[in-house]
Amino acid sequence: MKIINNADLSHLTTIKIGGRCHTLAFPETEEDIRYLINLSRDKDMPVYILGRGSNTIFGSIKGVVINMSRLRSTPIIKEGNNHIEVTLKGGNPLSDLINISAEKNTDGVYRLYGFPATVGGAVSMNAGAYGYEISKSLKRIKFITWEGITEEAEVSDLYFGYRKSPFPHLGVVTEVTFELHPSATSVKEEIAKIKTDRIKKQPINMPTSGSTFKNPKEAPAGLLLEKSGVKGLRRGNVMFSRKHANFLINLGGGTFEDAVYLIKMAVEIVKNETGIVLEEEVRLVEDSGADGWKIL
Repeated sequence: MKIINNADLSHLTTIKIGGRCHTLAFPETEEDIRYLINLSRDKDMPVYILGRGSNTIFGSIKGVVINMSRLRSTPIIKEGNNHIEVTLKGGNPLSDLINISAEKNTDGVYRLYGFPATVGGAVSMNAGAYGYEISKSLKRIKFITWEGITEEAEVSDLYFGYRKSPFPHLGVVTEVTFELHPSATSVKEEIAKIKTDRIKKQPINMPTSGSTFKNPKEAPAGLLLEKSGVKGLRRGNVMFSRKHANFLINLGGGTFEDAVYLIKMAVEIVKNETGIVLEEEVRLVEDSGADGWKIL
């Protein structure tokens, strides 16, 4: 297991913004994770579980960042009656699952094409797009509790909501089994359409943290931001994209403080213009102070 002290976090997020953390670790086994949980508790330091950093903006943290990207395995595929089961480790790229879905022509998860996430990260945020959420394809989740105990749960015993899951509150996702069903259309063709749509509508060629705000029931967050004049709003080298108002982009050398300022300003502007209070989808993670051992 690789452990780095006083580590720079900026290269671990897709928006390329981040301060430093006390300890950065790359576990490769469940035992590594148990060790890190015990270490953080013994040192009374907060813990943050990181996948590929696609919905995270870091400040500085006097705690432990556990990067799950090395907890991987070869996918296990089991053929069932009119479905397949796919089991992957929490650190496997989500693209591993999407590639299997494309090859087997199964419905659902292909809608997450292009998400720079790990399997565990996508499950923990209940990632969704184009009317689909990953929880719809879940069957079973294996995780390590914050007491260091390995447990398994069927998805029917867990609660998943819009961009919400029981994780990391329950523990660290280490392995996930999905149940995938045949698609009535060509998944490879659908992925090609999604790719074209993303290139057209989203600033995928820029460092970004993905969707900044969740979509409220009244209207898409991007539409509310655009109508409220937030598109192109900038502070320092961080800006709300002119291509899609719900995407923050780093123009180069952007800071955590600039990102936080813009997010708070956007919430106020939209509230004043529409009466709707936007809720952050991106996670802003900074030093938790002297609150003792806890999960960020």
